[in-house]
Amino acid sequence: MRPNFSGTWKLIRGESEFGYLPEPKFRQDVIEHREPDFRVVTHQIDSNGDNTVERKLVIGAESVEVSILGRPRLISAHWDGEDLVLETRSMVSGKERLLEDRWQVDPDEFHLRVTRVHHLPGGVVRQALRFRAVL
Repeated sequence: MRPNFSGTWKLIRGESEFGYLPEPKFRQDVIEHREPDFRVVTHQIDSNGDNTVERKLVIGAESVEVSILGRPRLISAHWDGEDLVLETRSMVSGKERLLEDRWQVDPDEFHLRVTRVHHLPGGVVRQALRFRAVL
């Protein structure tokens, strides 16, 4: 059975891996998941400042354009088994960047994992983000 990601999820920095990229000081995602609609509002504080980004997606539909930090990004979502895969495409220094996130809810339903692979012009960066439900 596919998970429902609805809820408020706070990043657990000490249980996450960021590769060589700087870790955020704070991140919290508020998710509304009513299949096939998937809406995520991410509030993050990091080296880019204090930012909030909203993404409204339809799982299995075409990509939508979202502005993140003033740059356009194309984002799509689809299921791969029980993993929800979000693919984000953008341009960095004139070259395409692909960010692939695999979202999974732990069996306890109180933790969310996002396995992230950045395909950057300079190489691949892997991250593992772990969140806990905010009750």
